[in-house]
Amino acid sequence: MITIDVRKGDIARVLNTLDSHKQVPYALQLGINSWLFQTNEHLKKKVDQYLEGGAEQFTKSGFRFRKVKNKRNLYGDLHISLQAKKAYADRYYLRNIVFGGTVIPPSPKRKKLMQALPGRVNLNDYGNLRKGRYKTLRNQKTTFYGIPKGRPESENYRGLWKRVGRGKNKKIQMLIALGKEQRPQRKLFPAQQIAERRFRRFPIHFARGYKRAVLSARKRRQG
Repeated sequence: MITIDVRKGDIARVLNTLDSHKQVPYALQLGINSWLFQTNEHLKKKVDQYLEGGAEQFTKSGFRFRKVKNKRNLYGDLHISLQAKKAYADRYYLRNIVFGGTVIPPSPKRKKLMQALPGRVNLNDYGNLRKGRYKTLRNQKTTFYGIPKGRPESENYRGLWKRVGRGKNKKIQMLIALGKEQRPQRKLFPAQQIAERRFRRFPIHFARGYKRAVLSARKRRQG
């Protein structure tokens, strides 16, 4: 959460120089909303630099902001849409990207995580399995699911395996790991820190809002 305090710093110095203090609340409303909108758009573009292959549009649409509705209640915020009341939210992974946490299967029907091994399975541009890809691989004659004979009875070895080579060169290799119910994930995208740095631009947004507020007041008096 980012708190805007107009009692100190650059904003306070600007406020003390204003001629029309009556327009300050409305100017703050305009300035905050302008800053929220532009910062939210900046986050959507910036996240591409932190995720391999960039972020999907659905992921970007999870970055949202709540506008200040009126000048008497100057509250607005940046947030991410998680549908947090659901155990398996559509964007549960976005919370882990921004804050770090625990990765769980995306559906209650799936009890295990599905992790494709790099270089062994073709992935989409965002590094994810294509829809229906697992089912296609599972139905191939050269693949099998489970823990191979001779390997430790550990969930680390549970997955989708493929038989490769012939004769003496015959071997198996894991394509997709399916043994873990969850795994930790570090924070990947420092969204709050990026937004806090952009707050240095807020005086610019406020100045534009103040100009609009004063012009609007003049038009009302003249009308």
